[in-house]
Amino acid sequence: MRKLKFFVTAVMLALVIGCAGVQRGCSSWSAESFGSDWIVVQYDMYLAPKACWKLNDVSITNEASSDGIYWVDSQTGHLIHISGWYDRVQVFGGRFEEAAKLVNVDIDLVQNGAYPRGK
Repeated sequence: MRKLKFFVTAVMLALVIGCAGVQRGCSSWSAESFGSDWIVVQYDMYLAPKACWKLNDVSITNEASSDGIYWVDSQTGHLIHISGWYDRVQVFGGRFEEAAKLVNVDIDLVQNGAYPRGK
């Protein structure tokens, strides 16, 4: 009986952990394939924001064999590559201000790549 309880507990734990991983994987695949809303911030060598983007319905892809990411700018069609120190947050429900706080930027200062120094 004890072995059965242990087995059932182990299976349930594996399913719960597996489901969380599957959900994250599905969200990531969906965002990469179909696009999502994002805040992307690139930091300078002092880890102060130097560039920031507020992206709507954009697919961000990881560069192979690199620490970089890239996406197509929906307004200009330009392909943007960044690497180095950066963070990105997938925005849920259009809550850009809330997402921007997670990467320590002020959403009102984001200007499609430009971000004021010392803010």
